[in-house]
Amino acid sequence: MSENLKTNLNLLMKEAHLNAEELSRRIGLPASTIKKIRNNDDPNPTLSTLTPLAKYFSLTISQLVGDEPFSESRISGSYNINLHTLNHVPLISWEEAINWPFKDNKVRPTITTEYEYSKDAYALIVDEDDWESLSKDTVLLVDPKLQVEHRDFIIAHRSGQKTPTLKQVLFDEGQMYLKPVTQKYNIAIFTSEHKILGVIVEYKKQLRKNPLELID
Repeated sequence: MSENLKTNLNLLMKEAHLNAEELSRRIGLPASTIKKIRNNDDPNPTLSTLTPLAKYFSLTISQLVGDEPFSESRISGSYNINLHTLNHVPLISWEEAINWPFKDNKVRPTITTEYEYSKDAYALIVDEDDWESLSKDTVLLVDPKLQVEHRDFIIAHRSGQKTPTLKQVLFDEGQMYLKPVTQKYNIAIFTSEHKILGVIVEYKKQLRKNPLELID
């Protein structure tokens, strides 16, 4: 079983462009456990380990461990989404992000995601057309509760600015730097004037006009 499981998991993760750390975040298994399976270092994984893996990749446990073949109708890299477990993240303005979360009762549209983030997560829409790799109208999902790591993309605000901006975080010799997403600006040192409003955890790129359903 272990060799087939190793082969199948490596194939599935390659199709989904996932590493062990990202899959761990999505399904709640330790990254070390996932790595052991991928390296065939866990000859007898428990049901509690196999169940979330099979569920995430829309397979039965028998299919995951190689006792049964994958379905002939399976599309590589495509997995079923359980509509009953979709989470709704409020869509707010860039200005609102500065003081989010609000305690008001305002009804806001939401963006759906199959992943679970903190209760204070929010969504923004890119309103610039000169950002590298992110086209205008792309939706960004932001979690303000995450610890910032090297090369994360974040929403940052500097004191005195009207709206926050998207930056990439770089760490070097204990110093944090903020890299802009446009080439016309320079990398800046993170100072006490800056505030991190959240880490970008997901984005939804629009391939056609208005493909997202915003739920009131």
